[in-house]
Amino acid sequence: MVDFRYHLVSLVAVFIALAVGIVLGAGPLREGISDTLDEEVAQLRTERTELRNELATLTARAAAKDEALELVGGRAVAGTLSGSRVAVLTLPGADRNRVAGVEERVDEAGGALVLRADLDDDWERAVAEDDVAALVTELSASLALPEPREGDAPTLATVVAATLAGSDQDTQVGAWLAAGDRLEEQGLLDLTWQEGPGAQITDRRPPDVLLVVGGGLGVLAQDPEDEQALAALETRLDLVDALAALELPTLVAAPGTETDPTAPSAGTDPLVVAVRDDNAVADAVSTVDNLESAAGVLAGTLGLAWELQQETGHYGLGDGAQAPVPAPPPQRLVTSPVPGDEADVTEPVPDDAATTTSP
Repeated sequence: MVDFRYHLVSLVAVFIALAVGIVLGAGPLREGISDTLDEEVAQLRTERTELRNELATLTARAAAKDEALELVGGRAVAGTLSGSRVAVLTLPGADRNRVAGVEERVDEAGGALVLRADLDDDWERAVAEDDVAALVTELSASLALPEPREGDAPTLATVVAATLAGSDQDTQVGAWLAAGDRLEEQGLLDLTWQEGPGAQITDRRPPDVLLVVGGGLGVLAQDPEDEQALAALETRLDLVDALAALELPTLVAAPGTETDPTAPSAGTDPLVVAVRDDNAVADAVSTVDNLESAAGVLAGTLGLAWELQQETGHYGLGDGAQAPVPAPPPQRLVTSPVPGDEADVTEPVPDDAATTTSP
């Protein structure tokens, strides 16, 4: 058996060790530990100050860049969309304030904003509903629909794409206009045709090029497994794929890569990521990932002009971007050509081999 004296000695040893620790902590070791902590705190304060100063400098530079692009943007885009008919489609959750800057640049580029289309919030939730399936069947009889991205049956995405592209069956001229009316009646799509100054009749022809404004899927940054958001993303990608299949020049743009990193919408928009990751779609549809900045607005406008020349590109700061902004394309001349215009840049992103200046 363990002797009582063993327990007593153990307790005494514990108290002696505790006493020695208190004495050392309050004496010789205290100064060393305190000095180390003071140095680490001082270093952290210095690093915090340096980071704040760096952030202030970068913010000032970004503001100066945006101001400069605002000043020269009109000159850069002038004539690149002359004579073209432009439509804008906003997806559920998109910030419509972002659209205003692009619309202004489109006007400066000589394009005519002929149609604003807004997909209702119910659009994505209604995809699987029976009454929508009946509507798709009804409209499929008169529209020339593309093959859906998945499966064989027509979908709401293919119907909306055909409506925006003006894709009628050969014997059903103008069916896409009637389809637009039906989609509006069902509360799925809002169409606003723009009338020119003094116009007596609204010119309702299909657009030459389409800008799709994304947003509203920031929840995927917080929860990549959110089933509702993933389903919405798949539906949006189906729509973009259908637009590409119908050969309607299309650019998908969204804010994100120049947004405050702490904001829920920061980072590359999921639809932009999905388009860039799908090789077939990426080869036919352009993207911009920083629509919240002057650079993104400029890239969106020039990207639309390149789409009209069947040149697809991906612009911004996120993964998969080929350049922050495309080179200005040759001006679209609706009268007589300008001597020397044929020597202008002919690619949105020049090849590295063709670059003669060093960085």
